[in-house]
Order: sequence, then structure tokens, then C-alpha cells
Amino acid sequence: MPNDNQEQKPLHLPLLGLRVLEVGDMVAAPFCCKLLASLGAEVIKAEPPRTGDQSRRLGPFPDDVPHNERSGLFLYLNTGKKGITLDLSDPQGRVLLHELAQTVDAVVHDRQPAQALAAGLDAESLANLAPSLVVAALTPFGANGPNAEYRAHDINIFHAGGEGYLLPNGLALESFPDRAPVTAGSRMGSFQGGVTAAVGIVAAMAARHNGTGGQYLDCSLQEGQLMIGYLPIQRLETEGVLEDRFSRFFRIGGTLPAQDGYVEMLTVEPGQWESLLGFLERPQWASPEAYTKSDELGSQFNSHLREWTGEHTREWLYRQGQAMGVPVAPYYTPSEVFHNSHTRERGGFVPVDHPEVGQYEYFATPFRLNGRTGTVERAPLLGEHNLQVYGSLGYSAQDVVALARAGAV
Repeated sequence: MPNDNQEQKPLHLPLLGLRVLEVGDMVAAPFCCKLLASLGAEVIKAEPPRTGDQSRRLGPFPDDVPHNERSGLFLYLNTGKKGITLDLSDPQGRVLLHELAQTVDAVVHDRQPAQALAAGLDAESLANLAPSLVVAALTPFGANGPNAEYRAHDINIFHAGGEGYLLPNGLALESFPDRAPVTAGSRMGSFQGGVTAAVGIVAAMAARHNGTGGQYLDCSLQEGQLMIGYLPIQRLETEGVLEDRFSRFFRIGGTLPAQDGYVEMLTVEPGQWESLLGFLERPQWASPEAYTKSDELGSQFNSHLREWTGEHTREWLYRQGQAMGVPVAPYYTPSEVFHNSHTRERGGFVPVDHPEVGQYEYFATPFRLNGRTGTVERAPLLGEHNLQVYGSLGYSAQDVVALARAGAV
């Protein structure tokens, strides 16, 4: 927990006063706006009537009982937001969209160019309504170019960034050398795209504050993924080396079993190799002279190394290995991460109440302001803030009911 001096400092969230309209499904745009909300922005999430965000239909669900208000994915991605319903295929829905756009500082959406134009989310239409508006479009391949209208899921985004060509690696590659390229789990490409877009939006808001007016942000999720996996392309350009999972494979170490799980050990420098030999107390099988071929040094050495690490606990390998200069660390299970004392002491998880699922702990933020995390407010129910948000536009409760009956909200 923060110390007493930190607790006495007021928490001034830097984006207080910023108003954002989100029109987005699943992960990238919602995660982007979740980050903005965690920094103090008022985020209004617009979902299709009746069905809502697609993530509402994906688990995990408490007790494995599907319910559109109980999706763990949706609840996590949409903390701190207000929720309205809005049908952009309905003419009146598009009128409401444009009325809302004139009351916010930024519009964040995930519609590709033709879809954005049909829904009234295109940059030109919105700029004509509100010249100071920041508009961010998070699309699979950007708003122009040959692939601009391609639809894609996270697996497509990840592989289009090139990282999948280097996977699987480590123990998985040794065990299944003929396995086709795989994607990383947990929708990594979409999450990375959301982070990238959030940085761009904050920059655009700072520029607007300095007098540049509104801007249009074209955020390619593929390019967001490519940005964090650029090294293989750099090697291709500068060295003419085409990396694959076999050329990137570390012959010594990698994923190794322990008595109570797994550790990762990588010795990529000569000094680390010497430290490893000292850690092993230089048995005969650890001597390079014991192997007649260079490839045996990897496969046969690792076979002995796995037997040796399997006789020790992760904690022992981590503490003793690090003390001797060996780069080794344990793999933690989700339960161990959740209960980790370090994360707990830093206030990494906070309890959040929800009318449908009750109280669960949510991850707060990966940053601290004045030593503190911001408060985490629950995700909205479907259409929960229709009366409040549309009322602020001048619509009465009866008007909102009529709009709902007509299918616009």
C-alpha cells in the first residue's frame, strides 16, 4: 500500500474533464477507452440495442452460466464507463450519434472505412460537425491501402504482424518441431492496438490543448503489433537474415521443469554460460568436450539439464541461480499471480461490486499517480445510462422510450 505521505496527496486524474464516445466491440477500442477512463476521462460506451458488445457473449462466466451481464471479458474491458444503446443502422440512431459527437472531445470507433462512412463515423462528417473533435479509428489494417477493408480477428492481426512465424519456441518447439506457427494467447494483438491508440489519443488531446484543433487518428492494429515485434524485420534489412523459430531458438536452457512447475532459463552471453556451469557444479555432462557435435550440446545438454532442474523447486532455482548470475525465473500460475504478495502490497487488485455478479477483484492499473491507483468503477449494464446521456441532449424520458420502441436505442 502507499505510504502515509503518498496517501495524503490528492489524486488528480490527468484526463478529468475529457469526454469520450466509444463505438467499439470486443477488445481493441474498448481496452483503449478503458485506459482513458482509468485516467479520469468520462467514457460513454455505445452498444447495439438488445445484443450489446460481442464480448458480452464470451466467457468466462461466473459458475459457467452464460449471461450478457456476466461476461468476465466484458466486465474487465469496460470498467469506468457509462453505457448507452445506439443503432447506427437506423437513421434516427445516426442523428443521435451526431448530436452526441458535438458534446464530446473524442470519438473512438473500430469501423473500417466503408462501415464508418455508412454509420456517419467517417472523419469528414464528424469534423464538419465539430472541428475540434479528435476521432480515432482502430481498424485491422488501417484506413487506407489495399487491405483497408479486410475484416480480421485477433489471430489475423497477430500473424499479419509477423510474430507468429517465430512461434512456438522453447520446450514446445523441441517437443513439436513440425507444429505450424501459432498465435500468442489472450488476444495480444488487440490489446496492443488498444494501448497504441490510447497513446495517440492522449497526444492528440495535448496537441489540441496547444491550439492545433481536432485530429483524425488512423490506428492500424497490425502496425501496433508490428511495432513491438520489429527486430526480425530489422535483422532482415540490416543483415539479410530471415529469422524463424529455429534460428531464434535458444539451444541451451529455455523452458525447464521444476519439482513444482516450470522455470525459464536463458544463457545468451558467455558470462552467463560460465555462471550456469558453476551453478551445476560442473558435472561431466555439462562439459562442452562431452559432445562431439554442436547440435548435441543443445539437445543432449538440455536433456540432462531438465533432469537436474526437475529435482529442485522453482524458488530454489530462482534464488540460487540468480545469486550466481544465471538468468532464471519461475513461471507463475494465474492463482500465484493473483495472490502475489508484491502485487497485493502495491494495491494491484481492487474489489468492485456489480449488481449481476456481486463483488470480484479487478486489476487496477499498471501505473500509479502520486503513489496511488485510481478507483475502478464497474462496467455498465446494457443501456444503463440511456436516460442520463440522452437526457443531457434534451430528450425526455418519454422520448427515450419512444426511441427504444422504434429501435434507434
